[in-house]
Amino acid sequence: MEPQPVAVLHATERREASAAPREATAVAVLTALAALAPFLLGFLSVAPNRLLSPRLVPLPVTTATTLCLGLFLVACLAVMLLARRAPLLNWAEAAAALALCSLVAVIGLAAREALQGASPVARAAPAAGLWVAMLLLALAAGCCAAGRSGTPRNFMALSVLGLAVLWAAGALADLSLAREAMARGGEIRLAFWQHLALAGGALFLALAVALPLSLLALRRSRVEALLMAVANGFQVIPSIALFGLLMGPLAALAAWAPALRGWGIGGIGPAPAVLGISTYLLLPLASAFLAGLRVASPAVIDAARGQGLTEGAILRQLRLPLGLGVMAGGVRVAAVQAIGLATLAALIGGGGLGALVFQGIGQLATDLILLGVLPVVALSLLADGGCAALQAALERRR
Repeated sequence: MEPQPVAVLHATERREASAAPREATAVAVLTALAALAPFLLGFLSVAPNRLLSPRLVPLPVTTATTLCLGLFLVACLAVMLLARRAPLLNWAEAAAALALCSLVAVIGLAAREALQGASPVARAAPAAGLWVAMLLLALAAGCCAAGRSGTPRNFMALSVLGLAVLWAAGALADLSLAREAMARGGEIRLAFWQHLALAGGALFLALAVALPLSLLALRRSRVEALLMAVANGFQVIPSIALFGLLMGPLAALAAWAPALRGWGIGGIGPAPAVLGISTYLLLPLASAFLAGLRVASPAVIDAARGQGLTEGAILRQLRLPLGLGVMAGGVRVAAVQAIGLATLAALIGGGGLGALVFQGIGQLATDLILLGVLPVVALSLLADGGCAALQAALERRR
């Protein structure tokens, strides 16, 4: 027979496991609002053409739309019920992804019905209810992930998979956003790769500068003070102003050495954008690198020196293995920041997805704006999720 204290401990653990997570209330409220949002703010809007403002239309009642709408409501109910049990939070995330995909299917099928008999230039677009519901479902999934001390990777993966299936099945082909995407497929692909090159180039340049300077500042307090002062100072300058400040020197450099223009270096284009973005990444990278290099306690470092290890050996065997998780956190912040700032590169001729955003703003074309914004959001979430997984893996190995 178990001792009484052990039995009491087991009973306490069972009660804690069966208790509702503290995030359950937030999940319930967010999901309930997500279920109400399309009914309050509208499902679908239709415009006579691309230039005129769309107007809300009633949801066409067909067998397909009714089934998908019922699945959306059932999935929302499942999210609220599953979130009340900690072991079922993963399934609550999956239900949130199902609710999101079901709602998108409702909009896609409704667009097909609404455009029957309409002018060929008529456009059907999701109303505000869809976007609000998607945001609320994403927040609910994030609360579920927080309840299990993780990231909403299940929700994101299943949502992307579900939306890809809907796209492949042609369920979204009648939405104005899909039509715009098909008409500008080549332009979107080019802007996407330009955006990746801008963000990746800026991150690589910032890493190449921040890592050696952090190693140098580790044992020199004056270098550390100067590095952090410069990195903090760049944060004060607005990004557009910094891009403008870099245009003059780079234009002069290209005029002095015309061969540099073949490498894309000039007053306008990707060069000032990459250089400007990289300066903003110095602060998160340098801060994380210095913090990571100092994870090993001074006592451990002194013991290693006492055993005859050189500074290089201490760096390789102690500082880097123990601090890689913290350093990966800094890279995570910098990667997301680089993807966001690269959107502004279009203002100085750097290209990228920002070009689509600013074209859409100039033409008052919401679909074109979304074609630039949505890939940026997707890239940011992908970079954050990938770096978070890497950070968690490195911290487990520590």
